[in-house]
Amino acid sequence: MTRRIRLPWYSRENYPGILGVVADRHNFASTYDQWLMAAENNERVARQAGLEIDRVMIEPEAFARWCAGKGAAPDSAARMSYVSEQRSSRDEA
Repeated sequence: MTRRIRLPWYSRENYPGILGVVADRHNFASTYDQWLMAAENNERVARQAGLEIDRVMIEPEAFARWCAGKGAAPDSAARMSYVSEQRSSRDEA
């Protein structure tokens, strides 16, 4: 059985907003294009390792509300928990 993982994904339009929400902005690329290039490379490496990838879009306002409701800092751990609870594009197909 292929292992499936969900990755946080951002739209170009929402990238500035996510940078304004997260507590670990220093872990993000300064531009969307830089982030996208790195994210697509990470996705490619994961697929080559035999993983199935689901991109899960994160909208800044929804993520901030989720974090506030959970009492969680808006960091990497919270993003991974958030995407594990969200429907992916594959789920909606």
